[in-house]
Amino acid sequence: MISLADLQHNFARALTYQGDVRLCHIHSDHFSDQQRMQIYRNNVIHSFTDVLQAMYPNTRQLVGDECFTQMARQHVLTSPSTNGNVSVYGQGFDRTIRLFPKVMATAPYLPEVAKYEAMCDHLQNNVHNLINLHYQPLSELNTLTEVQQQNIRLVTQIGAHSFASQFAIFDLISAIAQRSFDELHIHQAQQGYINVTEDQHTHYHTLDNASFQLLTAIEAQCPLSKIAQHLLPNIPILVERALIAGFTTQ
Repeated sequence: MISLADLQHNFARALTYQGDVRLCHIHSDHFSDQQRMQIYRNNVIHSFTDVLQAMYPNTRQLVGDECFTQMARQHVLTSPSTNGNVSVYGQGFDRTIRLFPKVMATAPYLPEVAKYEAMCDHLQNNVHNLINLHYQPLSELNTLTEVQQQNIRLVTQIGAHSFASQFAIFDLISAIAQRSFDELHIHQAQQGYINVTEDQHTHYHTLDNASFQLLTAIEAQCPLSKIAQHLLPNIPILVERALIAGFTTQ
């Protein structure tokens, strides 16, 4: 007698053509087990393609519906969901895009657009779920002892994260929104950050190199004592941009 866990595992694998349909014990009458499984497969591919379309609207617009659907099908079959919550599905689509040589030859920047949109989705989920981070407000910095000061780690806002690309992705996103590409220089590298506000609005801004390096060091939870000294004067810039939520000493 096959266990329920094994049956579910076999069914999940068969949905993405990774397993044998015969191991799923699907009842056959007018339709064979293969035909019934294909109905399930089509529904799964269609449902997760809808999720990807919602998550990657700019990527879809750049390549068109037909091409996007082909890439989405590939992603669904090779990167099946491991979570019952479909709202977190879709990360890593940029890697799937790289498997399409013609797309890469025509639009080598497309995976970076997908990475941008995936980061926006991730930050939106963070803000929506109100992730609880334990930190102290910056106003309490002057209460620390000398020993504690050596362990200060700044904490970034939950709705913000650094983003860098060898392409002008920020400018491309703006050009798509404005439907004007005349001033776009796509092969110009850009770096900065993405910020999602509590009302779910997404913003992006560029940063100079020193400020960007500082931001990535803070995101890596480096204590201030371990961050290059020449970067520290840029802390007020990040504070002014509302990128710093507070600090910890752990």
